[in-house]
Amino acid sequence: MLSTRPTTSSLATKLISAGALREDGVPVLDALLARDTRLIDDGMPIFEQGERPEAIEVIVAGWAIRDRRLSGGRRQTVGILCAGDVCDFNVFLMKRADSGCHAVGPVRVARIGRRALNQLNQHHPAIGQALWWESMAAAAIQREWVANLASRRAEPRIAALLCMLYARMQLAGETAASAMPWPFTQGDLANACGLTVEHCNRSLAALRKRGLVEIRDGQVTFHDPAALARYATFDAAPFHCDPALLPFAEEEARPHAPTPMISADFAPAA
Repeated sequence: MLSTRPTTSSLATKLISAGALREDGVPVLDALLARDTRLIDDGMPIFEQGERPEAIEVIVAGWAIRDRRLSGGRRQTVGILCAGDVCDFNVFLMKRADSGCHAVGPVRVARIGRRALNQLNQHHPAIGQALWWESMAAAAIQREWVANLASRRAEPRIAALLCMLYARMQLAGETAASAMPWPFTQGDLANACGLTVEHCNRSLAALRKRGLVEIRDGQVTFHDPAALARYATFDAAPFHCDPALLPFAEEEARPHAPTPMISADFAPAA
């Protein structure tokens, strides 16, 4: 089931949490996201690898998998998208999409066209700058995804991926009570972590036995988020925000008001 957000969008919530967007920019951004939306059914493409992009796609609600189609028809997961994520802010520089993206469960997607983006940058440059912050953080998180696959054993690799997703959901205001929804199969998780399904299942059982995390009935429950982050050697640096905003901060480190990142050069005239 898709979450319903009657006021602030997940993207605006994330940008405000990180200090990249001011409150007065929320109505403009949310109105832009509400202008052109569509509902994508489970398993259906949001966009296909090789197609010519026509708009920036923003995940408003739900989950999606980003993958590369390899020779022989096999697909390799290269990213997981959740509410508040932007699919390629620089999409208008692409001739063809170098990867595909499909829905996992129902997904609500907003589309920002070239003209709408140009108008946003012209009339609301501070919001455009906030979207550039999102693009920077997304690229950093993607680099952390690669480092995770290359440097960690199976159990901490899974733990680190779950930490990354949980932190992103937290910033977007999509988590509650040390848990997050989980529409993925064990095969999806195994593919994302570069493991066989059997190895993935054994590693999940070991994490559960340690009392750190459990996946059951379409939900991930974090029994001890801070301990899970320590076990995974989770690094908050790619999120480019105050680490105290993330769900793994020790209690004495919480909370800090986000420091505004908006440059005065981009602030709207009084």
